[in-house]
Amino acid sequence: MAAKYDAVVVGAGPAGLMAARKIAKSGFTVVMLEKDRDFGVRACAEAVSETAFETAEIPVTQSLISNSIDGALVFPPDESKGVRIAGEHYRGYILNKPLFLSALAKEAVDAGADLQMRSEVKAITMDGGKATKLAYEHKGELNEVEYKVLVGADGAGSVVAKSCGFDLSGYALIPTMQYVMVNCNVPEGHMIRIYMGREVAPLGYAWVFSKNEFVANVGIGVRGKPAKPYLDKFISAHPELFRRAKIIKEGGGGVPCGGQIREFVRSNIALCGDSAGQVIPITGGGIRTSMAAGSIAGDFVAKALANGDMSLMKGYPATYSEYWGARISKSLKVLRAIEELGDEDLNTLGTILSGQDIVDLANGLDVKRVASKLMAHPILAMKLTSKLF
Repeated sequence: MAAKYDAVVVGAGPAGLMAARKIAKSGFTVVMLEKDRDFGVRACAEAVSETAFETAEIPVTQSLISNSIDGALVFPPDESKGVRIAGEHYRGYILNKPLFLSALAKEAVDAGADLQMRSEVKAITMDGGKATKLAYEHKGELNEVEYKVLVGADGAGSVVAKSCGFDLSGYALIPTMQYVMVNCNVPEGHMIRIYMGREVAPLGYAWVFSKNEFVANVGIGVRGKPAKPYLDKFISAHPELFRRAKIIKEGGGGVPCGGQIREFVRSNIALCGDSAGQVIPITGGGIRTSMAAGSIAGDFVAKALANGDMSLMKGYPATYSEYWGARISKSLKVLRAIEELGDEDLNTLGTILSGQDIVDLANGLDVKRVASKLMAHPILAMKLTSKLF
């Protein structure tokens, strides 16, 4: 006999854990199904802004962070033109992501949510456009569960999105590769490093994020090329950082870079997080955007369940898009504009833009103000503004 819940959340990442917590807090039964055996298995740079803990609705504790971040260094191809981004508004953290997700899981379970690890969805039953039942494998055993609402927070390649007929035509992934390395010689222990350029990372960037004095996340995202050779080349080109460093862990995967999908609620089904493309395209940052999506989705799922009216779930995309969707859209425009630039253009930007300008562009904020600074370089301004407006 199939188990019965008010809601099933597929995926126990930042989005799924927040959604399940909000649904359970409203008094409804909910189970999270996570296919991995541990939290935080997927490769992740783990960087978040200081305000991410506000979105998570949990306090900052030392056990949940690996390092505090005071800013960033952004390097164009000519690294002598690097831009420093620092100050009280640019603080953040490198998470201990497995423990951070465990903390989110504690909150969800405390609220009454059920959690099943090693539970992979195998099939979803649709009836009249509604998702009504799913089959999943748990530790080698096939189980079934029935529900009123299904939340797909199962990341890139979402089984829920594919099985339930969502339009994924605009969904795009950038391949990434990351090494966790020991004994890196990073001069600034509390600054992240970003490297851009066609030769460095075609249509992407490389990163060096120190977790502590011993360990750093060193990765790359590229488009149209295999990531690993570019990461190895980047490391070889920076012996001052990596001469004595050793790889202790490696991983990769796809990060959504095509913006939010057009429709992420259908009938009694909602998508949130990577499954809905809710990632800031130019940075690939998705932890906070996913938590915000899960939180809002969970609130509207609870409202729909309380009123017995699934149409109320449409309040989730409307509310999310007011702020987060707008930021994602603007950031996508900036990404498309920067993709048109050559290395010399990037070097020029390094001499024109301030740290605040780069932050605003990356996050889709105050884009017009930044564009106005480029008027002294009309050709470059034309390349950028033709895509931005």
